Amino acid sequence: MKKNISAGLLILVALAACGKNGKFVAKIGSDTITLKVLQERIQDAPPAYRNYLTTSAGKKQFLDLMVRERVVLESAKAAKYDKKDNYKKAMSEFKKEQVRRSRDYAENLLMELYIRDLHDSKKIGATEEEVQRYYDDHRDDFVHPKEVKARHILVATRAEAEKALERLKNGENFAKVAREVSTDPVSAAHGGEIGPFTKGQLVPEFENAVFALKTGQISPITETQFGYHIIMKVAEKTLSARPIEDALPDIRKTLEKSKFDAWFENAKKKQGVKVNYEILNQVSPPLLPLSMQQDDKPAARPVKK
Repeated sequence: MKKNISAGLLILVALAACGKNGKFVAKIGSDTITLKVLQERIQDAPPAYRNYLTTSAGKKQFLDLMVRERVVLESAKAAKYDKKDNYKKAMSEFKKEQVRRSRDYAENLLMELYIRDLHDSKKIGATEEEVQRYYDDHRDDFVHPKEVKARHILVATRAEAEKALERLKNGENFAKVAREVSTDPVSAAHGGEIGPFTKGQLVPEFENAVFALKTGQISPITETQFGYHIIMKVAEKTLSARPIEDALPDIRKTLEKSKFDAWFENAKKKQGVKVNYEILNQVSPPLLPLSMQQDDKPAARPVKK
């Protein structure tokens, strides 16, 4: 393989100072590359390059690139670039970011381990008896499952929803109103269209409203955690029956989410949680890349979490 390995390959691995132990491979000023360090760097190379690094030519090119970067590094040290303000500022920001990342990792690991144990316990885990009972209680949903397509308009306040509903009652086209006022940027661009979906995929309040409608019918204002919706059922069809063996993963997921939600609300009460949503108006939105500032916005669709 004659294609050169990009110099960026070695930027992906840390240029840590070599120890004095190990067989000598290269010496650059006061720095030494040992066989041990070379082997470690090769093991850290991206998977796409590893086959090439099994060849003599690949190993030589890799070592040459390491030497090249060490020469640049030694030159930068000799020129005292580590004393420059922009270097110190960048390192200071890097260290702060590492501290933040370490804290986030530690907290996420704690939550992951705790939630895993919750799922394995009776607090959240769904038993076989509970799964069977749920299937029996919702047998029609599995024996004659329905798939629905819908349109919806999502707004932040009930007053805005009432205005949108009044426009619809006055005969305005649903898709047109959705494009103009809905805050769900994904569906609004398509006239509020979402789906197809079946029961258990969206939040209960939305599902209860849409499945109760006849095709072409528009719902009253429906409130969910995302805001206020006006929903129109576009189409509905009956799917093939689902035996319990096929439905088991979805049932288990539904039951465990319900149990977790109940556990979460209880934990909030025990911990005396208070939230001031009014202060959100004072929070500055994140800066978006230029490529996202026109159309791409995070969706607020009623997907079940």
